[in-house]
Amino acid sequence: MSALKSRILIGLIGFPSVIYIIFNHIIFFNIIVIICFSLAFIEFAKITSKFSNRLSWLIFGVLYIFGGMISLIYLRSIDLILNSPFTFLLFAGVMINDSMAFIVGKILGGPKIIPNISPNKTYAGLIGGLFGSIMFIFLIDKYFLDVLTNFYLTNMDKIFLIFVFNIIGFFGDSFESFIKRKANIKDSSKLLLGHGGMLDRLDSLILTTPFTMFYVIAYHL
Repeated sequence: MSALKSRILIGLIGFPSVIYIIFNHIIFFNIIVIICFSLAFIEFAKITSKFSNRLSWLIFGVLYIFGGMISLIYLRSIDLILNSPFTFLLFAGVMINDSMAFIVGKILGGPKIIPNISPNKTYAGLIGGLFGSIMFIFLIDKYFLDVLTNFYLTNMDKIFLIFVFNIIGFFGDSFESFIKRKANIKDSSKLLLGHGGMLDRLDSLILTTPFTMFYVIAYHL
């Protein structure tokens, strides 16, 4: 199965399931988050196991990955208090940005951003992801948030979320590409059929979640 078909299949099955769980089953959501982030850490530990400063990487991995996990669980608890949709927006926005960047980059190609670290990332893909993020925020705010929740996004919220999806998500994805390139591997594991491992799927989310959590604490609590 090609990477594009795999992304589409997982998106069609996984996206609605994740969104349903986010809104309706907080305990089940927390359990899934713990399992997924634990699997991502196991993959991270395996990737970095042959690095010369393995212990330092392992300590960093604990802080980095489980810090993201705790931030995500706490962000969902804040949403429960505020009746806000930030966990949903984070999951959906990161997924849409990633998918649009992949599709547009695949179709248009063009100059690479960081060819020595991630040879598949192009400027066209980055712009495609940005366009997807802007359209997602615009449409979700205009047509769906009043149905899903009584919480409305401020202009600052919209700008911040688009920034997080694109810039912070890009750095999260690029960092994982860096450690994979350092270990000379393509995917963190074969867990998700032709779609890489759990770390491959969570790379952007691990970094974007703490930023989003701290923003929500600063501006909405």
